[in-house]
Amino acid sequence: MTRLAEIEAQISGMSDLQNIIAAMRSLSGMRLREAQRAVPGIRQYAEVVAGGIADTLSMVHGKPDMSEAKPGTTAIILCASEHGFVGGFNDRVVAAALNALGPQDKLFVLGSRGAARATEMNRTPAWFGPMATRPDAVSAAVQRLSEELFRQIAAREITRVEAIYAASRQGAASTVERRPLLPLDVRIPQTKQKHQAPLHNMDPAKLLEKLTEEYVFARLTEAAVESISAENAARLSATQAAHDNISTMLTTLQSDARQSRQSEITTEILELAVGAAMVGDQ
Repeated sequence: MTRLAEIEAQISGMSDLQNIIAAMRSLSGMRLREAQRAVPGIRQYAEVVAGGIADTLSMVHGKPDMSEAKPGTTAIILCASEHGFVGGFNDRVVAAALNALGPQDKLFVLGSRGAARATEMNRTPAWFGPMATRPDAVSAAVQRLSEELFRQIAAREITRVEAIYAASRQGAASTVERRPLLPLDVRIPQTKQKHQAPLHNMDPAKLLEKLTEEYVFARLTEAAVESISAENAARLSATQAAHDNISTMLTTLQSDARQSRQSEITTEILELAVGAAMVGDQ
């Protein structure tokens, strides 16, 4: 294979790779917008549930103590990515989770990449499951997590729950957020204006328990969707950098191809000239 043929083969391969990167970038942008649109509705739902908790607390005799966390094991819920090509996204959230964990605490991870990274850093998760890649699949992922989480809470293996996740902000770098979920935030009773107690057919204590589970589920869903948004923002940035690098390499290869093509033409002209001279001498 001539030098020119080798360069043209490299250009063809690079062009195919650039098309793949462009498709990944478009997909990341679409999923970023999906997640950003979903977050406000999920957050509003969590606030509605918090208002229901505030109303229900006024009906519960012997109100639960929300002022101080009980000693015991904390479950850190980490939202990471299921797929790669996200730069240092997983490294940042895993490092934040490991810094928050005490020796007896448990790590729950949504996202296979995050679980693998935590294991590499000598902290095997107590539980992990796949992270959704789109907002409409988050409920199923959080449901699997919640079932195990509340099973351990019922067995008194966990007394506190916190979520750690990345959140993207338009026009700014993403941040790593840490949100306490259980015990309930002491500010919840002040989140809703006082009015008459709601009509209900359930024991207030049982109602409060169900609302608390729903509140934790809603906040975990919000954290997971925020994480999907930040993950795709990171992937968008990574694919943009890859696209720029490939464009630079293509420019260099195309310049090399022009020089190689010119060199081959010059060689052919010289060969023709030498051949003509030899024919003239005869």
